[in-house]
Amino acid sequence: MHNLRLALCTLTLAMTLGTAHSITAKPESTPSQPNILFFLTDDQRNDTLGCAGHPIVKTPTIDKLAAQGVRFSNSFCEAPICASSRATLFTGLSRRTHGFNFGTPPVPGKYGDTSYPMLLKAAGYRIGFAGKYGMRFEKGHDIQWDAKTPLRGHPYLKKQKDGSLRHETELCGDAAISFIESNPADTPFCMVVAFNASHAADDDHRPGHHFQWMASTDGMYEDIDIYRPHLDDPKYREALPPFLMEDGLSRGRYFWRWDTNEKYQTNMRAYFRMLTGIDLTIARVLKTLKDKGQADNTIIIYSADNGYLMGDRGMAGKWNHYEQSLRVPLIIHDPRSKKSSRGKTLDELVSNIDIAATIVDAAGITPPNHYQGASLMSFVAGKKVRDWRTDIFTEHAFSRYPDWDAVRNDRYKYAEYYDEKDGPYEILFDLKKDPTELTNLAANPEYARVLDAMKSRMTDFRKNYQKPVYKKKAK
Repeated sequence: MHNLRLALCTLTLAMTLGTAHSITAKPESTPSQPNILFFLTDDQRNDTLGCAGHPIVKTPTIDKLAAQGVRFSNSFCEAPICASSRATLFTGLSRRTHGFNFGTPPVPGKYGDTSYPMLLKAAGYRIGFAGKYGMRFEKGHDIQWDAKTPLRGHPYLKKQKDGSLRHETELCGDAAISFIESNPADTPFCMVVAFNASHAADDDHRPGHHFQWMASTDGMYEDIDIYRPHLDDPKYREALPPFLMEDGLSRGRYFWRWDTNEKYQTNMRAYFRMLTGIDLTIARVLKTLKDKGQADNTIIIYSADNGYLMGDRGMAGKWNHYEQSLRVPLIIHDPRSKKSSRGKTLDELVSNIDIAATIVDAAGITPPNHYQGASLMSFVAGKKVRDWRTDIFTEHAFSRYPDWDAVRNDRYKYAEYYDEKDGPYEILFDLKKDPTELTNLAANPEYARVLDAMKSRMTDFRKNYQKPVYKKKAK
């Protein structure tokens, strides 16, 4: 059944989607087919990297990738929650189109068949996965990984056969190294390393255990007094929509992590150690890549599934429309690109809805027409991209949190919490004048035209991003 499905997928691709080269089930690999190595972290916002200007956290390996590649400073997640975000990464679709989150039906099977790993597999790639999966496709349509090592951070420290403990992050690195070392020299590969770090251990609220780090980062940052959140002033919390001020999810977790200075200092140091542990693990994987002679033909992508509130506005977690929840790191390093295009930071608006199209394009395959994102490979190659998007759509729908949609351009952000009891709650920010998103201008008559324009764009997105169609169950 799996072989038949792959053959049908391959035939469909060749006949209807169009490709940059002829696709067969087992084509000869050529130097033009690069390997792809995708590192994904959990709960990491865009500014928690050395290359993004963070004054404390040490990430030298990732910083080097940025120095030799392209860093996107305006990169966003389409939905700020792991389940929806990971489904978007695989499918190239918005949450409202693939429909997935906690407690929903799985992603419709047709989107599993055209996920970027399955398209690469049909084009002759060997595909591997290690770490946190976090989503589900319809039965019979999951990705047919050649190697899969599922790992979760509950607990982070895993007991080994010899009685020793190894961290989930280290084990993800081990799986990636094993995959690369076992890969045939004439076969291109795509390896996804989806760390559970730097997600908190939600079942262990003890400071120092809530964010469990690797042993190799013991003691790091211990002598540093971590500065308080940038948005720590009470005025930011007082400006929250009333239904977010006492929200049990983001406000409740604030008291797990950030409410006292002692707790804040301990947990922030632990969180930074987790990030540095990821960096150390990536360094091990890249060394293996170099030792195997594959470094010059491997595209490396680094990103996160969503942003993170670290006590900002008196909140924790993500789930909302604020920049700290939505912005994620994105670095793409292509060693084949010309030197003049490397080491650049670009400010175009990009989203993790673009990742699937980017990976497919990097492999030499034309992205399917139904993908809602666009490839970023032209940016990576240093080419001018005309008519790039001027705004992005973000959203969140989850039973334990108010549902909302938002549109953001380079100056304004409009959000609508559409399931509030007293009717939709509208929010409008002028990001140029108010980058901290303090003042809601939705009721300000001076911004009426801006509000109407942003609402019109939201209507466009909602119309174009159709909701999923599930197979009907047999009676």
